[in-house]
Amino acid sequence: MSLLLYGIVEASAAITHGEEMLIQADGLSAVAVHREQIDQDLDSILAYGKVVERIYRQTTLIPMRYGNLLPDEAAVIQHLILEAERYRQRLAELEGCEEMGIRLAMPPQPAEVQTAACNGHEYLLARKRKYLALEQVEQHTAALDIALSGLYRKRCAEAGLFAGQTMYLLSYLVPRAKLQAFRETLEKRDDVEGRWVSGPWPPYNFAC
Repeated sequence: MSLLLYGIVEASAAITHGEEMLIQADGLSAVAVHREQIDQDLDSILAYGKVVERIYRQTTLIPMRYGNLLPDEAAVIQHLILEAERYRQRLAELEGCEEMGIRLAMPPQPAEVQTAACNGHEYLLARKRKYLALEQVEQHTAALDIALSGLYRKRCAEAGLFAGQTMYLLSYLVPRAKLQAFRETLEKRDDVEGRWVSGPWPPYNFAC
């Protein structure tokens, strides 16, 4: 039976747990549970997320995304030993922090233009629209970074689809002591249309 990983914590962390087990090596603990198979249905994914959330509220956690499997306890121990230095560094970065997300709406991206299907002018216009949308969202991002300066530890970004709409997701790693100031700063800003703020969350986007 394989082991499904929820996350990595310090071996000294005192956490309450149910069916999860703590596998220790090199000063770290992997929080895991036995699973015969991984179900990809929504209920299973949400249940997994609730366990991660519960552990995260008790201690600093490097959360794993759903589906991380290792074959047995020996493999988990080997993994902890091999990744110990990186995990300790990441735990220090995540200490006392929450993840806040900001989604910026982007105009629908034009389909890739085939030069054989249009003339040169149409092709250049399509490319211009594509890069103009990205340039605008990057300008908004830069303005947000300046406004939030000193209120977050790290930031990452990615573009993708959310509820069928093209979005630009900004993820900020925010110290809990600065969380209220972070939110208040965002509430005062009205210069970015189509903005959605979410969180705080376990720091999935800063775990790797």
